[in-house]
Amino acid sequence: DGLLRIVQPSKVTLHAKDRPVFVSDVMPKDVEPTLQWLDEQDGGALATRLRSAMSDGRLVVEAPGFYTTATPFWEMPDSLRDMYAAAAVVVTKGDANYRRLLGDRHWAHDTDFAELMGYWPCALAALRTCKSGVLVGTAPDAEAAAAAAHPDKWLTAGLYGMVQFRP
Repeated sequence: DGLLRIVQPSKVTLHAKDRPVFVSDVMPKDVEPTLQWLDEQDGGALATRLRSAMSDGRLVVEAPGFYTTATPFWEMPDSLRDMYAAAAVVVTKGDANYRRLLGDRHWAHDTDFAELMGYWPCALAALRTCKSGVLVGTAPDAEAAAAAAHPDKWLTAGLYGMVQFRP
């Protein structure tokens, strides 16, 4: 809703899962019950805007099967790569997607995110809560401060998050 209202792109495509992998995964069939719930919780204006955007094609919900595989993003199918290449920006969310961006590999934590994403076909913003040891783009002093504050869990307990961007 924010993207559609603030940035006013011609189209936003929300990628859901074709089947659940984690308990929190959203599938296309979950969208309408969520909008109905919003209607019941004084969120009717939001639900109306989202339904209107879906109705006129500004908001599209798709579920490429790729998201429920264990394949790293650099091995994405051509159809998905072409879809991304046509986008102004792709926003990924979550630790699982972040790990797939990095091939679930343990790079040096100060490795430059944008350089690793050289394979990505458009601008990319990755949002994630740190729940695994896979991490890049972190300055040594920031890592040292987090590790000092929470020695055993700073990297894996979801205490810290990050947004990384590759133009």
